[in-house]
Amino acid sequence: MADIIGKRYQIIKLIGKGGMADVFLARDTILGRDVAVKIMHGDLSGDPVSVERFRREAHASTSLSHPNIVDIYDVGEDEGRYYIVMEYVQGFTLKKLIQKRGPLPTREAVWLMGQLASALAEAHRNGIIHRDVKSQNVLIKPDGTVKLSDFGIALANDAMQITGEDAVIGSVHYLAPECVKGGQASVQSDIYSLGIVFYEVLTGDVPFKGDQAVKIAMKHIKEVLPSVRAYRDDVPQSVENIIIKATAKVLSERYKNISEMISDLNSCLKEEHKNDPKVIVREPELEKEKKKQEEEGDNDEKQPLNYTVLVGIISVVSVLLVLAVLFLSGIIGGKSKLVQVPDIAGMTVIEAQDCLDEFGLSVDYSNIVREMTESTEAGLIVRFTPEKDTEVEKGTKIEIVVSEGIYETMEDLTGKNIEVVREQLAGKNFRIEAKPVESDELPGTIVLQEGVRPNEKYNPNTINYITLSYSEYPTILIQFGTVGRSVDEVYNELTDAGFTVYTNSVDRNSLTEKERSYGPNRVVRINPDEGNYFRQEGNAAIYLYYYEGE
Repeated sequence: MADIIGKRYQIIKLIGKGGMADVFLARDTILGRDVAVKIMHGDLSGDPVSVERFRREAHASTSLSHPNIVDIYDVGEDEGRYYIVMEYVQGFTLKKLIQKRGPLPTREAVWLMGQLASALAEAHRNGIIHRDVKSQNVLIKPDGTVKLSDFGIALANDAMQITGEDAVIGSVHYLAPECVKGGQASVQSDIYSLGIVFYEVLTGDVPFKGDQAVKIAMKHIKEVLPSVRAYRDDVPQSVENIIIKATAKVLSERYKNISEMISDLNSCLKEEHKNDPKVIVREPELEKEKKKQEEEGDNDEKQPLNYTVLVGIISVVSVLLVLAVLFLSGIIGGKSKLVQVPDIAGMTVIEAQDCLDEFGLSVDYSNIVREMTESTEAGLIVRFTPEKDTEVEKGTKIEIVVSEGIYETMEDLTGKNIEVVREQLAGKNFRIEAKPVESDELPGTIVLQEGVRPNEKYNPNTINYITLSYSEYPTILIQFGTVGRSVDEVYNELTDAGFTVYTNSVDRNSLTEKERSYGPNRVVRINPDEGNYFRQEGNAAIYLYYYEGE
């Protein structure tokens, strides 16, 4: 890998690998900013299909401008290596966020999906179908802003291609049924994938899994999407309805466009919608399969029973009856309903549920408490009730406390300079409101700190708001008539008022005739110009120009 690509972008380090391209952090040596450079694998450069897909991504992305879509800055080829230069998003993918934190709170999930839906709406308005909407292609900035990336390209090691009238590429866990069948991708295909992402955000995992891509793909056609509320009864039915409509297997039952989905996202958490009835959609493929199984069952009933089979059935029934009597009498299984609570501390919610399933227990999703901790990473269980090794009946719901992240403690910023604090907090999740106030303190000194207060604990992984009131910098209007006055007189007036002033003697011959006409030792030029305001901040200064003479 060359250190510089396109004679401009200095490669710093590898930050992402894919089946078709790798992504590097680089420095734009002309504009002096960090960028992400996606470079196609060299062995694919001679493949016209791969090159066309790569170009398609560049073309699609450069035609879009939206706060929730990764910006594309440049596209090019360098010695047979195709590359795309894009906005460098500091943060992590939605997939990693889910892996770290587990299922997200409903309100946060709806908020994230609103941003993603808005990005897709912009793409669809421009006639662009993403084709590969998945949590790995969603980037999250430290301030919570979502960025949709990777338009028109699929990673070969995590993707499946199905050839039909229009070759469709899409990650198999998120692939719409019509695409599995070889149909043409459409805006509704993107909506289906977005619905799967929504499911993943709320449950912590994708709905369909398997050891082969084809098996997973077929599940999108033949299996019912598991209910979100079966995992989390705290999710309102109005929210699950969005997933049901977005992932309907029949296009006529699915959202026709992303605007319909956005409308529901905007209203699903309102009180009047939280208890909406469950949406029922037609599933012809599933209904057909069920009918087939029922018919096969009817045919089986019509077959004469083999005598040996009949005897076997009677024997099994007899044994079961004996066991039932022994169980009811308490001779066996007297304590089978009691189990010990396993240790689920340090697990994610999904891991804990998997563990509890083995004991006939479950997480109490209606009472999950989240709190900041001193050392437990976000998304992991801090403590739970009943405690481990406690004997409880099967079916008991376990109340859990989940870490929102490791807290940090805000320092006391009063007395510091506002610009120093801005630099100190740059790159962190702070929204700073700075307000100048009258004060006897030095200009720029913070005199009051609100929002996140001194010594208060805060979550560094979420947006935090802080209001800083600082001593106002002195400001002056440069009066007309200053030019032509004695340079010493103007200097003394301004410095007495607390402003930094520099005087500069200039060569008389370099001045205009009008400037020379003011005479020696008088202000012939001032910066800022007359009629402008000057604010005494940092190293700012007023400059007086004059020429010497008798």
